[in-house]
Amino acid sequence: MAAKGHRGATVHYQPQLDLLQNRIILVTGASDGIGREAAITYARYGASVILLGRSDEKLRSVAQEVSNISELPVRWYTLDLLTCTPQACQQVAQQISLHYPCLDGVLHNAGLLGTWSP
Repeated sequence: MAAKGHRGATVHYQPQLDLLQNRIILVTGASDGIGREAAITYARYGASVILLGRSDEKLRSVAQEVSNISELPVRWYTLDLLTCTPQACQQVAQQISLHYPCLDGVLHNAGLLGTWSP
């Protein structure tokens, strides 16, 4: 990414490879597109990623790609946010909390969402 720096000089920002080290990031919509690319990029920069999406097969594939670039364990959870129940969401949250003490970030990238209410 190029930006204009001091006195109009072009600056190309290159993040450190450990930029997201010791960070835990949940990515919804992680089985395809932007979510997939974001999860892989977060892992490349040191984050532990949690994948959430509708397709177990696609999530498994993304998890394998993440494992190829990161030694950190990657977990994935299948959940269709268009049709899931509050109980199903709670169950996934409980499963995640068994393995991770907290989340440092969330990319809520799911493309299809059902009805949300408090």
